[in-house]
Amino acid sequence: MELLHQPEEIIAQRYRIVNILGQGGMGITYEAEDLQTQGRVAIKALSLNRVGDWKAVELFEREALVLSNLNHPCLPKYLDYFPVETANNHSFYLVQELVEGRSLYSLVESGWHATESEIRQLASQLLDILTYLHGLTPPVIHRDIKPQNIIRSQEGGIFLVDFGAVKTTYQTTFSGGSTVVGTYGYMAPEQFRGQGYPATDLYGLGATLLFLITHKSPSEFPTRQLKINFRSQTIISPELGDWLEKLLEPAVEDRFGSAKEALSVLLGQGVLVPKRHRPIGSRIAVTKNERKLVVEIPRLGWGYWDFHNFISALISLIAAYFLFSFHYFTFISLFFWIFPLFSVIMLMFGLNKLKDTIFKLLGRTQLEIDRQNFKIKWSFLGLFYQIQGKTKHIEKVELNTFVRPEDELIAKWKDKSPQTTTACALIEGVRIHRFGSGLTPLEKEWLLQEVATFLRKPLPPSILPR
Repeated sequence: MELLHQPEEIIAQRYRIVNILGQGGMGITYEAEDLQTQGRVAIKALSLNRVGDWKAVELFEREALVLSNLNHPCLPKYLDYFPVETANNHSFYLVQELVEGRSLYSLVESGWHATESEIRQLASQLLDILTYLHGLTPPVIHRDIKPQNIIRSQEGGIFLVDFGAVKTTYQTTFSGGSTVVGTYGYMAPEQFRGQGYPATDLYGLGATLLFLITHKSPSEFPTRQLKINFRSQTIISPELGDWLEKLLEPAVEDRFGSAKEALSVLLGQGVLVPKRHRPIGSRIAVTKNERKLVVEIPRLGWGYWDFHNFISALISLIAAYFLFSFHYFTFISLFFWIFPLFSVIMLMFGLNKLKDTIFKLLGRTQLEIDRQNFKIKWSFLGLFYQIQGKTKHIEKVELNTFVRPEDELIAKWKDKSPQTTTACALIEGVRIHRFGSGLTPLEKEWLLQEVATFLRKPLPPSILPR
């Protein structure tokens, strides 16, 4: 790109160009002297004639607006923003605090090899910055975290620069995203669809750390289903390798839920749970994205359900039938009202047991959760019943152990301890919504992890490493 200004040239009668700091598709950055304060500043310049696109100007103005509202010691301070219009050109200038130091990319190019301790320290500092940015209202997403945009001072301090690709989650959510920004190799898969989430920055962080460890661009590593295979080409501790893999998960929902959570695990204050994979042979179907999770549990069959559950429902129906028949001959009995009432109760209990057995034994189960609502639906031969509620009311997910009423009755009859059953459960206050009780233990643990990860809830103790 042709330079807009030469050294010693003065801009806006205030800033004297000293040197060129860098240039790219979004403009040129100069080191300059502020003639009013005699301090050094960084000036990012954008020429409309050079970019030929008002979209670039929009991103440039957005960067200035975001920077003007940031206040963090590891982010460059916003100083000024102004346009300059001439007969032949429209130029825009963003003035920031000049950050002293060298980019991580420059350090690696000059032969610097970071130790694992330095990698952890760098990661901690960057996660602290991301925790601040993502904690703003609305959250600020950098979207272009890479070695070139991270400056390291001589004292070891870290600064995150170049917010040219910045985006807020409000814009991403409501506009859907259409502009692909970022740097190949450091871009999360969702960025190719024009989307950006807080977890997008975590992927960029992971790719940056991988470059520091290996001195290779992440795009040079083999991939499988978009997942970078780097373990065979790195010499780092298994703990750091597992943590880095979590950052580099292709699916947004499989990464850490937040920068704060990633930092907690890095510092040994949290637990990193290895991602469970779908058990071999399982017929459960899970489809998910950032906004919605759908779980389809097919008909389980008799082999998954206790046969006595059906028998207890059948016995209740038979008992109700005989009681209904018998009470016609007892109109002079003192129990004239007791028999019909007891018959109705038995019939309702039997029908409810039969319904529960048919739908959960012979039917299909579907769980749908989005950011507003959740629904569990059981269906059989075109008939269905369901429960639903608000997602924000779900307090936790767990592997819930309970005793079914018929098990308790049978246990009392046999004078034994009742048999317990486990099921996946959504906990909504005092309400417990169970599903998947007929699944295998591995299926239940895998399914619980999928649900907990989507909801950004703590993983149940039952599936944490022992």
